[in-house]
Amino acid sequence: MARSRINFLKRPLRIGRKVLAGNRVNLRPPLMRDYPHWMKLRRDNQKYLQMREPLWMPDELSRRSFRMRLRAYNQEARQDRGYAFLIWNSEMNQLMGAVNLSYIRRGAAQMGTVGYWIGENFSNQGLMSEAVGLLCDFAFTTLGLHRLEAACMVDNEPSVRVLKNNKFKEEGYAPRYLKIGGVWADHRLFALCRDDLAH
Repeated sequence: MARSRINFLKRPLRIGRKVLAGNRVNLRPPLMRDYPHWMKLRRDNQKYLQMREPLWMPDELSRRSFRMRLRAYNQEARQDRGYAFLIWNSEMNQLMGAVNLSYIRRGAAQMGTVGYWIGENFSNQGLMSEAVGLLCDFAFTTLGLHRLEAACMVDNEPSVRVLKNNKFKEEGYAPRYLKIGGVWADHRLFALCRDDLAH
């Protein structure tokens, strides 16, 4: 009887420097040596990114801030609560953005939340759609999750396309859902279940 019960606990996955390889993009967990690439990409796209993100801290782009991010990412991965990846081109010499899987819930839920950002010069080329597809495959195949959720601002059509390209279904509308740029912003809510990919 005990063997037939659902396995509600899962041992945390050690992904280290694991690369998720696609056709045009590769995903790899961030390392301290990535800081110069990350800082430059974020700095060069600051105005573009700040339209869709929470308020930046005064030291947002500092080496110390990046190091703290890495510590948080590593702790979340060790506890199976989240996994972060940087998006590189296929040659692994151009950083383009990042994707992450956060707020992982095990037990009866087996779900997580997908988030992402990309530099403006790399947007609207299908690159983020491919990156999110790799993350979803990792979530369903490697982590064994059942459901992924995502939210985007109501006027962010490129983000909507990314989700729909990966078969996410729109499930609702959440007024004042997240505080973006210091203002509570309405969001559209999307989700994808592993079973949906079979259809």
